[in-house]
Amino acid sequence: MAKTNESKLYNLIKTNIENVHFMRIESYTEQGIPDVNACFNGKEIWLELKCNTAKNLGLSKYQIVWIMRRVKHGGSVWIANRPPRQRATFFYRGSLVRGHGISANEQPTFVVGPNDLTWDAAKVILWP
Repeated sequence: MAKTNESKLYNLIKTNIENVHFMRIESYTEQGIPDVNACFNGKEIWLELKCNTAKNLGLSKYQIVWIMRRVKHGGSVWIANRPPRQRATFFYRGSLVRGHGISANEQPTFVVGPNDLTWDAAKVILWP
């Protein structure tokens, strides 16, 4: 079975951000839960993985609601998007998500890639 682009993105993040406990989440009980929970130095974050060029990053209405609720209660949620045929990963803070999702005009919070931040720098941003 071939790996999906999201699986490849998960492995890329897990391989390059060291000393973090990552757990891939596959939930059939509640729709909208992000793909990954990660903990470092007692701080947890949630990551929604996307690999597309879709408007709104392809967030479902369930994902939008889940992210907005978690952020409202102080949770740390990020959307990581690595569009096909790109060598950069774009990270969006969950607080950018509104009732319609993320605006097409919204700039990423940060970018990891050849001409941008390193994975070590990303770790510092994700777990301040």
